[in-house]
Amino acid sequence: MRETILVADDDVEVLELVKLILEQKGYEVLTARDGLEAVELYRVESRKIVLVLTDMGMPRLGGWEAFQQIRQINPAAKFIFASGYLDPKLRSEMLEAGAKDFIQKPYVVDQVLRLVRKVIDGHSSSGEAG
Repeated sequence: MRETILVADDDVEVLELVKLILEQKGYEVLTARDGLEAVELYRVESRKIVLVLTDMGMPRLGGWEAFQQIRQINPAAKFIFASGYLDPKLRSEMLEAGAKDFIQKPYVVDQVLRLVRKVIDGHSSSGEAG
């Protein structure tokens, strides 16, 4: 069975590019254009989604708020947050709350693929497994 990743980003070009990159590596990709859409999709597809890759700043509901709502559906949901800049203090708080890793925008293809695999396989920058 193919692994399914939910990608949320309000920039449609970025969303389509990440989707294409991940699909070329054999992943099934679901996309959302904001945090609310991501939460709704996760609610419906939670059994098959192994990872959520979300932008931090999105309309209607940001990545952090989407994380909090999805974690109410599945406390073990794995997340990678993407941002152009992330305050180090906020990053620490997010890792403590269960975020698995962060990726800098603009995306570097190899870095995205490595990080996705690392988090799915249970390795995170917070040092915890799963």
